[in-house]
Amino acid sequence: MPNSSSEPAHGDRLAAATAPLLAAASATAPLACAHLHFRHRLAVAAAHGQAVADAALDEAERRIAGLLRPGDHLLRSAQGDFFLLLPRLLGLGHAELAVQRIVREFDAPLDIEGRLLFLGPTLGLALATDPAEAPEALQRRASSAVLEALRAGLPHALAQDLAHAAIAAELREALARNALELVYQPIVTLPERQVVGYEALARWRRPEGGSVAPSVFIPMAEDAGLAAELTRWTLQVALREFAPLHARQPDSYCAVNLSARAFEDPALCEQVLSALAIWGLPPEALMVEVTETAVLHDVGRNAGALARLAAAGVRLAIDDFGQGYSSLGYLRHLPAAVLKIDQGFVADAATPRTRALLEAITRMAHRLGMRAVAEGVEDEARLGAVLEAGCDFAQGFLFARPAPLGYWLETPPQA
Repeated sequence: MPNSSSEPAHGDRLAAATAPLLAAASATAPLACAHLHFRHRLAVAAAHGQAVADAALDEAERRIAGLLRPGDHLLRSAQGDFFLLLPRLLGLGHAELAVQRIVREFDAPLDIEGRLLFLGPTLGLALATDPAEAPEALQRRASSAVLEALRAGLPHALAQDLAHAAIAAELREALARNALELVYQPIVTLPERQVVGYEALARWRRPEGGSVAPSVFIPMAEDAGLAAELTRWTLQVALREFAPLHARQPDSYCAVNLSARAFEDPALCEQVLSALAIWGLPPEALMVEVTETAVLHDVGRNAGALARLAAAGVRLAIDDFGQGYSSLGYLRHLPAAVLKIDQGFVADAATPRTRALLEAITRMAHRLGMRAVAEGVEDEARLGAVLEAGCDFAQGFLFARPAPLGYWLETPPQA
């Protein structure tokens, strides 16, 4: 269950909740702090009395708590604002999905003693990847983002990070210089462990400053308007490098991840199919992977684009399934044939409840006519859990670590 407190969320209480979560934050698992302000709270109190306004906030708290994951924190201030702490995220897109779900929750009015009330949510979001950041600084960034959203008349805003902005400019240059690289991780059948595909994973090593994790630079690319350019680069490089391996293994495929912002390009489908044609590959040689976050940015538009790719023969997969903040309704609209189960379910499969969820997700995938891929299989114990759950495919360090395509041309993986 999410942790919830209606005590004042000022000073020591918020800092005490934030500090251990910040200590565990990293570039690959950032912490989000959200400040939720209700614009109409004072107007509701003036029109209907403080007791009704307090009851509305109580109902708002229940709604928000119902959207959170175990381990998330919800704190309420004496002024009626809320602070949310969302640890272990996949990146900016994951945080934005949570924010959008919360804002949409208040599209429907609150029914308080027969009165239908709209509180008018405005939300500020700050993302933390540095454990050294002070809890108070993170809160201030989230609160500043609320003010920015109010000034701009937007439902939510993201706190700007100047350091990230500088790195984003460097990323733009890296894309222009073709300075990124791809590595590939095999996907194997179960229980045979036969390689059927290779997932292309982008890597960026800065000349000064070391490597930048994909969970950091991919959201940066999206936020900086580089999503289309990154998509074009990834497709072209992945299919060019994969073509000679496909010639040796004609039944294999290359899996490429598409971000939410990639779907904003109306020519995305033509771009994908033309890349296949350029490198002489059939459509079934490509698997497009999209996360729940990407789909839910605009279900109608994105499902339509994916349907056109599927009709052309491109394989489709839902990636990182089960990370939270989403509903299952979108699965009705997608022609995906593969469901990739988030590695968190595999890593924690020794826990009875998590193992039960792993099995339930696999059964659901099969009932929907989909195949299930277990991500993050790193040892025989985890393999045993996913085999018992009935997963069809797996990938992880137990079978092979990501490596440049040339390595797989010279040394086919032996699982």
